[in-house]
Amino acid sequence: MTQERDTVRLPLEPLRQRVAEATGRSASFVDVTGVALDGETLEIAFSTPEEDVPIVEVVVEGPGESTDTTPVRLDTPSGLKIYGDLFRIEYAGRDAETDEILVSVARREGEDWRTVLGCGQMWALETARNGEAVSVTCRAETPSISEVEDEDGSTESARNDAETSEDDEESTDSFLGNF
Repeated sequence: MTQERDTVRLPLEPLRQRVAEATGRSASFVDVTGVALDGETLEIAFSTPEEDVPIVEVVVEGPGESTDTTPVRLDTPSGLKIYGDLFRIEYAGRDAETDEILVSVARREGEDWRTVLGCGQMWALETARNGEAVSVTCRAETPSISEVEDEDGSTESARNDAETSEDDEESTDSFLGNF
């Protein structure tokens, strides 16, 4: 019995998402370069860009005009706690006109992630603080070059700030905390 060979075309985005999940990277940084059949599995070759890691300042404006800010590295999905709720922030690209960094945001609900912002810079959420419902506005701000660069012209200090913030415990007064 002879086998008939055929070809099918599938969208690349779901595959890129699966590679990103398997490797702990942001899907926007995964460039699938090849697919091969290895027995009963697919072997996916991919690359990631050799560019500076984008960093945004996540600004959270709570009730009573209180504001909290933290730097977030976007080479991998980053997690933040906002009023105790878990959020995943990922790099989604750059605005073609302004070169501002765009992010996607998902909120943890049970065992699943629910998309809050598909691609953009600002999102709002309803949560509870001390038993009262509160509205919180969040935005991802692209630091200006002068804010990111230190005296040597490098971005090391901004990267170190982002890495340090991931390890620091937030004070109990803060409503913004890391995963």
